[in-house]
Amino acid sequence: MRHFNGLTNSDLKTFFKYSPAEFNRDTERETLSLALGAALYTSGSRADFAQKILSGEYSHGAFSGLTTLIVCLEDAVADAELKQAEENVAGELKKIEAVNTEQMAVGPVLFLRIRTPEQLDKMIKQAGTALSVLTGIVFPKCLPATLPCFFKALDRASEMAGRKLYALPLLETKEVLYSETREQTLGELHEIMRSERDRVLTVRVGATDFSSLYGLRRPAERTIYDVHIIRDCLTSILNRFNRAEDGFTVSGPVYEHFSSGERLWLSSKPEQTLWEEVQLDVLNGFKGKTCIHPSQISIVNAGHIVSLEAYEDAKLILNESAKRNGVLQSPKRNKMNEVKPHLSWAKKLAAQAEVYGVLNENYQPIDVLNQIRASQLSNQH
Repeated sequence: MRHFNGLTNSDLKTFFKYSPAEFNRDTERETLSLALGAALYTSGSRADFAQKILSGEYSHGAFSGLTTLIVCLEDAVADAELKQAEENVAGELKKIEAVNTEQMAVGPVLFLRIRTPEQLDKMIKQAGTALSVLTGIVFPKCLPATLPCFFKALDRASEMAGRKLYALPLLETKEVLYSETREQTLGELHEIMRSERDRVLTVRVGATDFSSLYGLRRPAERTIYDVHIIRDCLTSILNRFNRAEDGFTVSGPVYEHFSSGERLWLSSKPEQTLWEEVQLDVLNGFKGKTCIHPSQISIVNAGHIVSLEAYEDAKLILNESAKRNGVLQSPKRNKMNEVKPHLSWAKKLAAQAEVYGVLNENYQPIDVLNQIRASQLSNQH
């Protein structure tokens, strides 16, 4: 599995100086956390997700580029349909286990979003060893009082699965959003997650839940950063969880608008706004993003492609870091590279470049997006 798998080898040579590296669910944690990229949600009520995974449908066509799929038993399922959805998820996981567990090595990486630790215990009984096809569990609405219970349930799920399942804690409650409780809540959550750091794959954020607490909903032409009360909370989350010494990866919030017409990328308002928001995500330290429509996948992932100029700066800093500190002129002779203060940035960028690739000079991510879209339209016809 690799990013931009919809491109031919010829396309990869055209656009990339260094192509994206392959990865799978057994890739080491730091790289896998970056590689998740655009994480697409699907409802636990969907009766055919096993067939779509096993047939490769979730890796081609409209889903081209998908590397992360989250099956949701929380907000995506109505309370009245929950029992049926739980039974469906257990049955679909068993289909994957019975037919081809090796398929999970080629993608997409599969996660389950639950409601409570008790529900995870229920799924352990219903799905049994079929939990082994999962890579991790999304913990919703995490609080200091509930997060340890989620980890204990994760222990039980991992034991049943016969493999270590990762935790993906989701921050989306009023205790995280409201200013009078935010810092204490984040501090306590951070302490718990630091103690479980090797089991935390990504920290995720719920901007839609945050917005609902104030009765807000942004229009298609506005990024989440235009909603200042949410922006301030996201800044606090990044301040706490994106510190270089901790080694966490924090994933960006969902953008809930999309268009699906046959047009070039970024030619409609939702696509333009999503692209802008992804740039702001990456600039502020988010890696990857929750998605709710296949059309968002390539836009999100392309936002993480590394330019040749940035990559050459990072490599220069890394190469010189063992020799000396000080100031270096950039290869382009247009900026200052300071070895010591820029070192953590260089390490992160080099890891990102390995996963998402490095563009050839004179190419932009929009060129990659347009080629992917052209290939999708050609395959449809």
